[in-house]
Amino acid sequence: MITNQQVWKLYAQYADAWKPNSDQERTKMLADVLDTDFSYQTPEFEGGLDTLLKDMAGIQEKVPGGYFEMEDVSAHHDVALLTWLLVQADGTVLVKGHDQIRVSPEGKIVNLITFAPSVSKP
Repeated sequence: MITNQQVWKLYAQYADAWKPNSDQERTKMLADVLDTDFSYQTPEFEGGLDTLLKDMAGIQEKVPGGYFEMEDVSAHHDVALLTWLLVQADGTVLVKGHDQIRVSPEGKIVNLITFAPSVSKP
């Protein structure tokens, strides 16, 4: 069973890879937190590490210097829900969204599903 604190630390390492980094730096950073069978789903993308890297590069093109901050986490068994904020380089929050992750027995992210952006009323 994974704890909220463990997920927070793991996800913070993952979120750091979204900062302005080269693909080589990102790949190296992600090797520490992603399982070899990693899968990635967003409203726009579905795939693995290559798809994630493409999405990361795209965010830096759209929001130069942007980064993600975590707002909250809730975990049980091997699954966690996280609320994140996409923050512009000047510190302004652009959007809020949610990720659901599944963590492998080795403590790495094996599956990540992104729900973004959040809306308060449909």
